[in-house]
Amino acid sequence: MGSRISTPAYLRIGGNQADQIVFVQDGLSGTNYRSESEFDEYILSGSDWLQLHHLARQAGIKVIYDLNSLLRFVNGSWNSENAQQMLSFSQQHKLEVDWELGNEPNSYPKKFDTVVNASQLGRDFVGLRELLNGYSWYENSLLIGPSTTRLRTKDIEDYFLHFLESGGFESVGAITFHHYYFSGMNATSREFLDLSTFDYLEYCIDTVKSVLSLLPSADKPLWLGETSTAWHGGAPNMSDRFLGSFLWIDKLGLSAKMGIDVVVRQSIFKGDYALLNQSYYPNPDWWVSVLYKELVGTKVITTETEGKAEIRLYAHCARPNSIWASGSSVVVFGVNLQDEVGFVQIKELRSASQVYSYELSSNETLFSQFVQLNGETLQLRQNSNLPAFRPTVIERTETMTISPYAIVFWVFTDTDLEACAPE
Repeated sequence: MGSRISTPAYLRIGGNQADQIVFVQDGLSGTNYRSESEFDEYILSGSDWLQLHHLARQAGIKVIYDLNSLLRFVNGSWNSENAQQMLSFSQQHKLEVDWELGNEPNSYPKKFDTVVNASQLGRDFVGLRELLNGYSWYENSLLIGPSTTRLRTKDIEDYFLHFLESGGFESVGAITFHHYYFSGMNATSREFLDLSTFDYLEYCIDTVKSVLSLLPSADKPLWLGETSTAWHGGAPNMSDRFLGSFLWIDKLGLSAKMGIDVVVRQSIFKGDYALLNQSYYPNPDWWVSVLYKELVGTKVITTETEGKAEIRLYAHCARPNSIWASGSSVVVFGVNLQDEVGFVQIKELRSASQVYSYELSSNETLFSQFVQLNGETLQLRQNSNLPAFRPTVIERTETMTISPYAIVFWVFTDTDLEACAPE
């Protein structure tokens, strides 16, 4: 949608069904690759694969494809025959792809009543990397994994570690894990606003880092390979409402602050956590995502803030923009989780010449699917083009204010921070 999507960005084709998909080139009959197990099977045809890439090219984004890890030989090792067919087809059509192998493999016993040993999976990743290196079009493509669930128990930590120790670390270009805050089946609105919920992500990232510290070297990028508010498809009438956007913007800010290189959002369509509703119209998190990509640069800035714990703020160098074309611009963004106006002091940015404010709020209640920017409801234009995101110019004072239950982006222009000086 629209023409202002900021890159880099990825379209991940994964999730639970990734381990139920078989690629079949158009005109060829399918092959039964699961002689030992009975699962629902889905077919990805060559024509559908090409259509997905056409969509990605139009949007200016790159595809990550999660290969089926449950295609296995009797001895437990991965059967790469179907992957080779897909790679050959993809190289023939010069499709740019990065790769995964399996989705949340530590949960296979629960989801598929089968087990893939972590050490075996590590060896499978080594084999996949060697396979990719044999295709000239994919010898430099990225392989990511192991895409485990959040490391909430000792057995998941062990699975994560054993995968990395058995060759997984050497074979992947980025280390991935998944994260959700709670179950969507019994979530309450209170959980969406509880400070302990927000802090849970920090605990999960710290846990991953503590496991990585057991390796001799762990200097590879760390990704949130799949994430949203609630597992089981999200929480009905909450994950897809403005109520859910507080956790989403905080996750983007906290992840960057803690050194997460990429955050992959689940999902574009389908489920209560989808970015688009059943009519293909944006839910609140979609608007938050677009505005984040418009305003927030990749360089994280450390600031000292004074205020209540219910106000959670982060700072980055701002992306270049025609409005603030010159000077060192900083964007401070975050949430006010209280039902009263919040007051914040940002000491380091006293030198800013001007402040542009983008404040997002619900147009009715926190359960609304519509979002207001500075008091005006955001809507797509004709042909699904994006509207203009018009900021409000506010007075630069030592104490900044943020409305109750609001998300804010403040762009401070012409600061004296050398880290954000234009190159």
